[in-house]
Amino acid sequence: MKLAELLNERKTVKEEIKMVKQRLYSSAKVQEGDSVPVEPPDELKKTLIGLYERLNELIVLINRTNVNTMESGKSLMELIAERDKNRGIADVLHQLAENATPKPERFSRNEIRFIPAVDIKAVRKAADGYAKKAREIDNRIQAANWNIDV
Repeated sequence: MKLAELLNERKTVKEEIKMVKQRLYSSAKVQEGDSVPVEPPDELKKTLIGLYERLNELIVLINRTNVNTMESGKSLMELIAERDKNRGIADVLHQLAENATPKPERFSRNEIRFIPAVDIKAVRKAADGYAKKAREIDNRIQAANWNIDV
């Protein structure tokens, strides 16, 4: 089985957990006069516990693989952390540039005028650089995911 298949299964299990939780919460009480909920809470609870156990197995297997698999001299875990760091920095810089960009909010000459405190062009350029690094690393990670047997 490929690592990418495990990642897809993890996503599916997380989505199932979300749905079963909603069904469990909906069946937690019944209207006075009704004897049973639409779905038995005990069965849903058992299903949910089983899904969490499978999720635990998948996470351990995925994380173990990410730590022990090397790609260009770094473990996949290190690449994932580096990608997430670059994404985070890019997001912050994009938001900084957006917040620093003057908006036409003045209605008259007497209102307060705001000017940027940072070089918007330079901040956007830096943000784009971090975003590009994140995309490149993500491409390496995705390629590795489809080549790694677990």
